[in-house]
Amino acid sequence: MKRQFSFLLLLAALLAATLACGESTPKATPTPFPGEYPLPALPESRSFRLGLQPFPHALTAEAGQQAHEYVSRHADLLFYHFDRGVPWPEALAGGPWPQNFLDEIQPMAEKRRDYEKLYLAITPNQPERDQLALYWGEKSDGQPLPPDWENKSFDDPDVLVAYLNFARFMIDTFQPDYFAYGIEVTCSTADPEAPEFAAYLTLAQQVYTTLKAEYPDLPIFHTICTGSFDTDSLDVLMEAGRRALAYSDYVAISTYPYWVVPGMKIRQADPADLPRDWFAQWAALAPEKPFAISETGYIAEDMVISEYNVHIQGNPIWQADYVAFMLHSLSALSGEFVAWFVPRDYDQLYDQLQEMHLASPAWLIWRDNGLWDADGNPRPALDIWDAWLKIPLQEER
Repeated sequence: MKRQFSFLLLLAALLAATLACGESTPKATPTPFPGEYPLPALPESRSFRLGLQPFPHALTAEAGQQAHEYVSRHADLLFYHFDRGVPWPEALAGGPWPQNFLDEIQPMAEKRRDYEKLYLAITPNQPERDQLALYWGEKSDGQPLPPDWENKSFDDPDVLVAYLNFARFMIDTFQPDYFAYGIEVTCSTADPEAPEFAAYLTLAQQVYTTLKAEYPDLPIFHTICTGSFDTDSLDVLMEAGRRALAYSDYVAISTYPYWVVPGMKIRQADPADLPRDWFAQWAALAPEKPFAISETGYIAEDMVISEYNVHIQGNPIWQADYVAFMLHSLSALSGEFVAWFVPRDYDQLYDQLQEMHLASPAWLIWRDNGLWDADGNPRPALDIWDAWLKIPLQEER
C-alpha cells in the first residue's frame, strides 16, 4: 500500500523544495494538557530533537510555505524522506545524474541551510519494502526499472556499487546530521531466514561498513518496523530487527501504532491500550546503541477506509495522549530524535488529487495525523510537543 502513496510524497517534496520559509514568530505559551495520560513533571533538559517534515497540506504555494514555517517554528530538526526511487544506471556510472532528479534535490539542499540539523533518509527498496527501488530517471521518479535492472536483487554487485554511489552523493549534497540508508527494512519480513532479507542484509553490511569508514562522525543507520502487514508475530519482527541492527548505529523505529500492532486487533486508537513498554522493548533490542523514532504519527480523527474494511476510532485527546506517552518514553530512554509525519492534516490535498484521479485509499492512513487539523487549527498534541521543544537540549553527545 505504501507504493501508492509515493506520488503524493513526490508532489509534497516538489512543493516544499521550491518554496521559501516565512519569518519566524514566537511560539505560543502551551496550555494545560487536557488528556488522560498521567504526565510526570517535565525534565530540566532533553536528550532528543523534535523533527518535522515540510509536507504541504494542499497543492498551493501557500501550503508549501506554511509547511516550512511549521518546521521553523515548531521543530529543531528538519526531516527529509526520499522514498521514490534511485537513478540506478546513472549511480552505477557515478553520474551524470538525471536532470529531473537534480531539479528536485538541489532546491531542497539549498533550503536545508536554513535549518540547524537535518535527518536525511533514503532507501534501496520500494515502498512495499520487499523489492528493489524503482527508477528515478529523466522523466520522473517511480518509473519501472530499466531492462538490465529488472531482475537484480539487493546483493547484486551492480546494485551494491550503484547504491553506495547514490548514498555518497546524497550525503555530500545535503550534509545531514543523521543519515538513514534504508527505510522500514523489516516491514515485509515474514521470515527472518528468507533469501530476500538475506540479500538485503548483504547490501546493508557493505553499505554500512563502507560509509562508516568514509564518514566516521556521521550517525548511519537503517530503520526497522514495529508492525507489518505480512506477519502478526512480534517475535518475527524483533528477530528481523536484531539482525538488521548489526549494520546500524541506532535503533531507529518506524511506528504508527494506531493500526498495526502485533497481537492487537485495533478498533480504537486509545494509546492506553498500548503496552507501557512499547518503545522500551524496541530500544532493548540493542541497549548499547542510541534509540530514535525515525517515523511516527497518530490519528486525531476516525480512520475510515471502506476499501480495506477499516474503521478505527480516533480523537484529538488520544493523539495528545500518544504524544505525551511517546515523548516521556523517549526521554526515559535518552533518545536521539523523533520525526513526526505529518504536520497538518492533508484533506485538501487528498481532495485535489481525487479530482485529478490520482488519489488512493492508502493515503487516508496518514491524512489525519496532523498536529494541526485540516483547517490549520492547532490540536492539543501541539501543546505537548511545544512544551518539550521549549526544554533546553542537553549538550551534544
